[in-house]
Amino acid sequence: MKNRSFTFALAILFLGSFLFSCTSHKDKINRVGKVNSKTGIKYSEDTFKPKKFKEAKPGPGLVLIPGGTFMMGGGEKDIEHSMDNRTRQVTVMSFYMDETEVANVDWQMFVASESKQGGGKARVEELLPDTTVWLRDLAFNDPITETYYSHPAFYMYPVIGISWHQANEYCKWRTEAVNESLLEDDEEAVLYPSYRLPTEAEWEYAARGLQESEVYSWEGKSLRNRKGQFRANFKRGRGDYAGWRGGDGRHFTDSYAFTAPVKEFWPNDFGLYNMSGNVAEWCQDTYRVLTYEDVEDFNPYRRRGKTEIRPDVWLDDNTYKKKESLLYNEDEKADEKNDNFDNVKVYRGGSWADVAYYLSPGVRRFFPADSASHTIGFRCAMIKVGSPD
Repeated sequence: MKNRSFTFALAILFLGSFLFSCTSHKDKINRVGKVNSKTGIKYSEDTFKPKKFKEAKPGPGLVLIPGGTFMMGGGEKDIEHSMDNRTRQVTVMSFYMDETEVANVDWQMFVASESKQGGGKARVEELLPDTTVWLRDLAFNDPITETYYSHPAFYMYPVIGISWHQANEYCKWRTEAVNESLLEDDEEAVLYPSYRLPTEAEWEYAARGLQESEVYSWEGKSLRNRKGQFRANFKRGRGDYAGWRGGDGRHFTDSYAFTAPVKEFWPNDFGLYNMSGNVAEWCQDTYRVLTYEDVEDFNPYRRRGKTEIRPDVWLDDNTYKKKESLLYNEDEKADEKNDNFDNVKVYRGGSWADVAYYLSPGVRRFFPADSASHTIGFRCAMIKVGSPD
């Protein structure tokens, strides 16, 4: 018994020493010191005084997503024949992502803060979710419209009815609020980078959660776990949003006829909740069908909808070369999505109202940036500064 205790104590001591040595090494290689190594001049107020810096902890609500290389796109069969998610290998830097979708209570705090800052009634009206997104001519959704955003029972449910522009406004406010709180504790604190919407490459990488070759954001093709419980909140089929009652008649198979609390169901391998199902989520990118053909393979991201023109198609600064193909007809556009619509943004992930096909991380969809839906929410991301892990 004594030998076992002694062995266990040695193991704990070894592990502690190993972790300490790793931390010490990381701190050492990032340490500036008192003298500039390239000039021999001491740092001071008269020359330059570096800020004290230690590897920052994740900002409030965030989870570290270690960067890496993965095969972006693909997944389920392209049943819509959109051909907009062809597989290609890309790399993303380490970043942080919200553990959960932004909830109603988070949005209410944002609106209240903006109101107190002197934004007034007009500002509040700009920021309030569009609760009418629930309304349908032939459905009795009035009670949801009246209660979903404002009732305390739905505090921890994902905020919906938010446009892409409104989501970006929240990201800006959250950045200011978190950094102001940081400065209250330490006036010389190094501020957090900006909260923002994730790029679609970051979103897909995070959603896959180390399950790169899988159809969904979990291992295997089954939509249920070993206990027969559904792994996500989605629509099983026509008219089936909640699942049939069990044999005992006391419960549904996923319990939720529409959205679920943001920490319901099981997180993926990165610790992120509801990356498949519940609500789909806004991404930062502008949508283009052929994005996979021309974006970079390192931190891919499309700011604008316009495809960059190759230099070899110009005769001079103002003139294109004559078209070479006789098959091209300006009046025969195959898909209006190919137009230069900077206002159309990408959203990812399935929602409570989507069938299982849309739960696959590689599926892309688009929506006007100034519009809102009862199936689209969002979560924030933040770049990881410094060490990748």
